[in-house]
Amino acid sequence: MQILAMSAAVRNACISRDLDFAEELLTQEIETDPDNYISYANRAIVMARKSDWNKAFHDAQKVSALRL
Repeated sequence: MQILAMSAAVRNACISRDLDFAEELLTQEIETDPDNYISYANRAIVMARKSDWNKAFHDAQKVSALRL
């Protein structure tokens, strides 16, 4: 098992600091599979990097709820 596995596109967007694009890709993943806690966890990290603490917290809460 890989912790916080992400697609190559999301990883590349994060590396190139295109956090808006990374957020968009992760949102698409979540819309496709709303029960995938890994996408929420990755998006929480992206939102924290963008200093959008409310959205980061919301996604972190979703991770917690899905993992129970």
